[in-house]
Amino acid sequence: MKLILKYLFIFLTAFILAGSIAYYSVRLFTQSADEIILPELTGKNIIYVLETLTNMGLNAKLYGTRYNDTIPRYSVISQDPQPGATIKKGRDVIIYISKGAKENIIPDLRQIPLEQALILLEKNEFKKGHISFTYSLKTKNKSIIAQYPKPFSNALKGSFCNLLVSRGAKPMGMVMPGIKGLQLEKASAIIGNHHLAISKIVSNVDQNQDYGVILSYSPGAGSYVTGDTPITLVVNSTEKNKIMTPDKLNSTILLTHSLAPGFLKRHVRVETDMFGPIVELYNEYMKPGVDIKILVPLRKKTNINIFIDHNLVRTIIIDPWKEDNNIGDTLLWESSPLQFYQPISPDLVKN
Repeated sequence: MKLILKYLFIFLTAFILAGSIAYYSVRLFTQSADEIILPELTGKNIIYVLETLTNMGLNAKLYGTRYNDTIPRYSVISQDPQPGATIKKGRDVIIYISKGAKENIIPDLRQIPLEQALILLEKNEFKKGHISFTYSLKTKNKSIIAQYPKPFSNALKGSFCNLLVSRGAKPMGMVMPGIKGLQLEKASAIIGNHHLAISKIVSNVDQNQDYGVILSYSPGAGSYVTGDTPITLVVNSTEKNKIMTPDKLNSTILLTHSLAPGFLKRHVRVETDMFGPIVELYNEYMKPGVDIKILVPLRKKTNINIFIDHNLVRTIIIDPWKEDNNIGDTLLWESSPLQFYQPISPDLVKN
């Protein structure tokens, strides 16, 4: 028993002595290690940071990467300990590295209408850049021909995307025909046959010319024009500087006049000068309560007289130079030039 206690005492003494030596050795080492003030590493490139920490006797520990809109890619986002902290040589410094701003994939906008393309850009967090226009045989009018950055490439969120937009096929050039002195109806037909478009019609007064003839126009005869060239006509009228919308050249009005209810048929006669000389559109007996219907072109001044039982009951004047023709209940629609001279048949009215 005494021998066991003797060996136990020797073991404990040796253990305590070894522990004391180790403790004082570590303490002596740490107290003798140099202390360093940690510099600012945020925003610095990772290569620079590694070289700096190595030269200072510190260990860089990379804990991860993150997207950051302000700090460039491969630069330090954060550090631990913080800048200005006192740290001993051989210690670890924890850093996070930036992956740069988050990027999105540029959508493919080619052959897509411009309006839809702008919606796709906004949806993918990009902005509209410079928009240019050119003619193209392969791309529809107002659709995207090309884009920059290119489709499916990576770009920063919020960056600009430039677009090249089609104007459609390039219009063929031609020589402006001579239409001076022609009636407006004939002049507009010639312009339409040349695939040109009237943009403006203005009135002027020349007592030496017939009503409704072309006094002047621009571009003049012989000028080089295309389908996109705006054409202005000056037409002889009773007042100056009135404006007629070009839509009236291809529009008609359906005029209606209702016969009073009753038991006996009424004699109806309708006269008009829409064809030049006065002609009759109706001259017959009609049932009470039916509607008289007349199709009238808007592009020329027209007088319509309605007689019921030989009495003039209504006069309607259609003047293309006036916005309000005071024609009562009417229906306006687009029609072909042939419809201008096809008033509704009286047989249809009676049925």
